[in-house]
Amino acid sequence: MNGSKGDKVRDSETESGLNLNLTVPIALLVVLLIVPFSINALLHLLSSQRQASPVIMKIPVDSTAVTAPSNVKQYESFEVGLNLETLQLAKFLNEIISNASEGTSYQGIVGAVSSNMKAEIVGKNWLIDREGAQEPTSSYQGSSNWRWRVTPESSGQQELTLQLHLLTQDGSRLDSKILDLAEANFLVQANRSEWLKRNGLWIAILVFLLLAAIFQWHRRYRSTQKESPHT
Repeated sequence: MNGSKGDKVRDSETESGLNLNLTVPIALLVVLLIVPFSINALLHLLSSQRQASPVIMKIPVDSTAVTAPSNVKQYESFEVGLNLETLQLAKFLNEIISNASEGTSYQGIVGAVSSNMKAEIVGKNWLIDREGAQEPTSSYQGSSNWRWRVTPESSGQQELTLQLHLLTQDGSRLDSKILDLAEANFLVQANRSEWLKRNGLWIAILVFLLLAAIFQWHRRYRSTQKESPHT
């Protein structure tokens, strides 16, 4: 009688251990597969309820200086362009700086601003083909143009910031200054098919581990049942 109870206790403990071994890969599969999909869908739903803001200029420059498509999709690259009258902008900034009262400055700029400017585009969750301060792709008669190819890595509301790298001269002192030019907002559409392609190998590995755990659990459970028959 006592032996029978002991066998039942051991069987129960063995089954609990096997169930734990099965639960771990299942939980891991749920976390790595279901949770990212759920979060991605939720963020996309929330962001879709808000209209993506147009390009917001941080300095008095027309927003048409920044060109980008209105509809973009996750993992699909597109071109962002900047067409800027750098000579006119330099004159405008120098006029503001010269008219500033003593002891003040415009966005920390001191001295004369050169029309030779560099531009940079930055943003979280983006792949950018040319990072850092870039020389103009082309320049002609005081106008400069820049081009970047960017790829959104996440869906929902995403933001890119365009910056200018200015060269200034105050007497004999040369300096540089980073000036925020514009903020571009995008409502990025989710691309679940591409997500599956990029993560297909990991999904296959997790499914294989899950099936292996189930098979191992089944073998051990049957072996335990054969070795400890109940009377």
